[in-house]
Amino acid sequence: MQSIEKKAIETYHNNINFLKEQHPQIIKKIQLFELALENGEYQEHYALDYKESYFDVQESASQNYLYNTNSNIISEEFAKQINYQKNSQTFEGFPLYYEYEKMQNKFDDKTRGIEDIYPLMSYYLNHTKPTDTMKTIEKFIIIGVGLGMHILTIDQKIQADEYFIIEDDLELFRLSLFTTPYYQLKDKTLFFSIADNKKDFTSKFKIFLENSFFKNRYLKYFHFPAHSKEKINLIKNALASQAFVTFGYRTTLEKYIRTLNYLNSGYNFLNLTTHFKESDITKKPLLILASGPSLNEEKLQWLQKNHKKFTLLALSATLKTLYEHNIKPDIVTHLDGFETSIQHLQGFEQKEFLKDAIAIVGGFTPPQVLQYFQQENIYILEEHNTFYNEEFNAITGPCVGSSSIMWATTIGFEDIYLLGIDFAVSKTGASHSQTHQLTQKSYDTDKFGKLSQKISFRGDFFEVKGNLQEKVFTNPLFFSSIHALNTTLPILQHKQQKIYNLNNGAYINNTITKKIESVAISTFQTLDKQEVHEKLSKLLQTYSKRKLSKDDISSLKQRLAFAKEIKGYIQQYQSAPLQKQVQSYLYNLISLALAILQPPTRENSNLVSLYDLYLSYTMPIIFDLFNTKELKNEKKHIKNVDAMLLNGMIKIERIYEEALTNFLNEKVQ
Repeated sequence: MQSIEKKAIETYHNNINFLKEQHPQIIKKIQLFELALENGEYQEHYALDYKESYFDVQESASQNYLYNTNSNIISEEFAKQINYQKNSQTFEGFPLYYEYEKMQNKFDDKTRGIEDIYPLMSYYLNHTKPTDTMKTIEKFIIIGVGLGMHILTIDQKIQADEYFIIEDDLELFRLSLFTTPYYQLKDKTLFFSIADNKKDFTSKFKIFLENSFFKNRYLKYFHFPAHSKEKINLIKNALASQAFVTFGYRTTLEKYIRTLNYLNSGYNFLNLTTHFKESDITKKPLLILASGPSLNEEKLQWLQKNHKKFTLLALSATLKTLYEHNIKPDIVTHLDGFETSIQHLQGFEQKEFLKDAIAIVGGFTPPQVLQYFQQENIYILEEHNTFYNEEFNAITGPCVGSSSIMWATTIGFEDIYLLGIDFAVSKTGASHSQTHQLTQKSYDTDKFGKLSQKISFRGDFFEVKGNLQEKVFTNPLFFSSIHALNTTLPILQHKQQKIYNLNNGAYINNTITKKIESVAISTFQTLDKQEVHEKLSKLLQTYSKRKLSKDDISSLKQRLAFAKEIKGYIQQYQSAPLQKQVQSYLYNLISLALAILQPPTRENSNLVSLYDLYLSYTMPIIFDLFNTKELKNEKKHIKNVDAMLLNGMIKIERIYEEALTNFLNEKVQ
């Protein structure tokens, strides 16, 4: 028994030394836990027990054992469950779309966002099956550690390069340091998520995905039976929320070009890089209105009575509803660049209704939207770090609702009220208020909280903390906005700023839960709306400009030179003999990607991000195609997929170069 104890203590110390060197953030958590034990602030819930030839864990309260059997044998059994089938214990890294040939003549401005990827996608789907077998498993996810012995047995079987190891219970993980020699995995790339909240877990999993992104087509995993399934939902959410999935590379390219075109048209460009200085207008209460389920008829009646007590910021999707209730907004926000979003400003007398409204819009906003506002009232934002105007930028969230909260916080409004920003569905399954014209949808509540193998950005619902109720259901689309706000508000928000959440939907960190009837509206002054407009205009003009400087023009010329440099890399790759062996071909593909995906600078970041979006979709498809045991005639496939990949890469550079050239030629003239 002494030798067993000695070995366990030795394993623990070796693990601690390994973690100190490689994963110091875990050591900090363990040290704080042990300090809490010493101070009596925390009582141990588990006891490590050695039984004949194996370790087990007994829960103090129930006296139940975690394994209640030989943990060594069960760990071997866990490893036997792992197989190389693509459709078994696997997360699909991103969605693929079938029947491309039938769809291509019906593409709209959204589906065209990945149009040059569809041929490669179709080729892959025609030459592989979900039941195929992997040659190797290179990335693996461990959901639940227990005492950890299964981690080593799984590694002995699959020999993966990278592991993402998840354990929600810090005390249990600490016990596993006595039983599992994690340090023996020091040659692997390890990612740990130990006792993390949803925000931290999502951030760490994103890093795991970005590392060796070309291996992400299928992600094999093992779920420890006693561990919560919550992280499975968060993993699916993270996969569905990846930038290249939610916003196609061609759409991003169009955003860059459209913003560039507005620079030649005399619009105000607003800088939201830094927090605005204190002003009179920002001391007045601001109400942000969106079209979530909480914007119901009862709330609209309250709004009709009280809207002049607030500076009113309305998302464009609410405008027709506000018009019908004779509620004029002071600020309108819009981000959506797709043609369908123009409908938000149709069906009512826009010109008169919006003549004094200030529009704060993203650079991707369609020109047809801008025509409904006075040009001097339009303020365009640079997004996605375009930096056409030096140091001009705006933090944007996954949707215009989350973005509007960030913008209002940056502008410096001290008391911000949120209404209709739910980021959740109602109890009946409604995603938006009944007045929302485009995306109002009712979901089947019977399916909420149930795990599905298919990734769905809008239709896969899971529980999160509610604002005015204990729990609500959200989906990856909404959760990505919640996560973005939870991450950015602590950075943006100044001490004197308060954000009041009046909604029945999801709770947002750094906001104050408040029922609408408890708002002390009788203490609010009625605002002179003409004065509000004048003061807002004066404030926004202070942080805006209409023309590029000489240095900005010089930066654009450098971007053009970088585009031609990228074209040179692609041409050099094309002129070299095409490798006929799979490993050599994939190695050359990685080399090309590394040459293009350079560390970001002002001049290269836009083009690099376009290739990042494109390659994040295409390279995992190619790598998984050649990681398929059943694939025959690999030389033919190398030639075919390489041609399709390069076709898209060449188009990106050509369109980007032409846009910069045309813009600069207009400036010279």
